[in-house]
Amino acid sequence: MVSCSHLVVILAVVVSVAVLAEAESQGEATVHIVHMEKGETPLDEIEAKHIEVLASVCGGSHEKAKELVLYQYKHGMRGFSAKLTPEQVTELLTKPGVIAVNKQGVSHIHAGAVTTGGAASAGVNLARNA
Repeated sequence: MVSCSHLVVILAVVVSVAVLAEAESQGEATVHIVHMEKGETPLDEIEAKHIEVLASVCGGSHEKAKELVLYQYKHGMRGFSAKLTPEQVTELLTKPGVIAVNKQGVSHIHAGAVTTGGAASAGVNLARNA
């Protein structure tokens, strides 16, 4: 038996998904992760470089770009997350140094070949001298 609280949670999820889909279809800004090339930019200048790239799709406004940035990635990868319109995403993809722009969401890494068939079936050679 499904309780009333479970139904409320399910309804909230369905409504949230519908609202997000409607916002995206109307060209409203949604959160994206922008993956940048590592390049030669010193670590202490990376944030300024990200703002510069984002400002280029915000009419040149560094202040607007700073408002849109939600997080800066500087170590495991270079890039940032920001609220972007579909038009800004399209324009960012043409900028030098931008590798990819992905809508934020849940990503699944398929490792079935490694977990079910071992490394060899995934084409991984574990020999040191290979």
